[in-house]
Amino acid sequence: MRKVILSILILGLPILLSNTALRKEKELKNFTDCKGCPEMVMIPSGTVFIGSYEEEIGRKKGERNRIMATIKKPFAMAKNEVTLGQYRMFMEDTNYKSKEAFYKGEPLVGCNYYDGKSYGYVAAHNWKNPGYPQRETDPVVCVSWSDADAYAKWLSKKTGRRYRVPSTVEFEYASRAGSSTPWFWGTDPSIACEYANIGDKAFANKFPSRASFPCNDGYVFTTKVGRFKPNKFGLYDMVGNAWEWTNDCFQNDLTDAPVDGSSWTKNTNDACAWRTPKGGSWISGVSWSRAAVRSRDGADYRSFMLGFRVAAEVE
Repeated sequence: MRKVILSILILGLPILLSNTALRKEKELKNFTDCKGCPEMVMIPSGTVFIGSYEEEIGRKKGERNRIMATIKKPFAMAKNEVTLGQYRMFMEDTNYKSKEAFYKGEPLVGCNYYDGKSYGYVAAHNWKNPGYPQRETDPVVCVSWSDADAYAKWLSKKTGRRYRVPSTVEFEYASRAGSSTPWFWGTDPSIACEYANIGDKAFANKFPSRASFPCNDGYVFTTKVGRFKPNKFGLYDMVGNAWEWTNDCFQNDLTDAPVDGSSWTKNTNDACAWRTPKGGSWISGVSWSRAAVRSRDGADYRSFMLGFRVAAEVE
């Protein structure tokens, strides 16, 4: 029988699926592998543009140029960022000890913080106390890539399913949910507060020197995950709330970067000392919250705006 290609339109751009793939992906359901584990959302295979145009609003030097990415098989992405409560369960179950970060040979004790004037590590700050109040349902922050990787490995051992920190392509593919615009909701920064906890008017009242969106989401710092509108894949907070670690080693030149969803871990620095956060946070203005934007942080770096979510393999 001849194979027919169907096109599913998401925000005007096609994600292409074969008859067989479409039937299989309709059968796939969201799942939770254990009590307290993240709820996972099935992400379909397909093709979408990632990266940014040169004229895109807020484009940063070193961003990936516009290119087609193809995810050949479905995977699962956590519906929400890993919460403080979920991370606490991991810590209590494992007594995990975080690796120290270093700067110029000196240990960085605590977690990086911004007081409105400058950034700096505060020894008393950690995932339990990032320097502002949090609920158990807020995204955990002040966690490093190494911490996120350890959490994913713990989930894998606990559930028998392979969990991991998502690649940068997986993250952007899942964030866009078929869109080709700076944010999954489109091009209008004035409606951002319907979809994301970002640097808004409430944030600007506390940090007036920082650029912000022209709207009010009502929160200065993090807030409960899943509070804002999801994208077309049913994922929440893919923009804002907390920056999120991805698995890729940071590369200055993305010319040869994979676009199939795999992690790019081949690096001239064999230790892969730098990783690539995505998504922006509660502190991010227009330019630092777009789908294409990426950051560069040490694998053991911890910040009061940086958390993570997990991805998982599915059969």
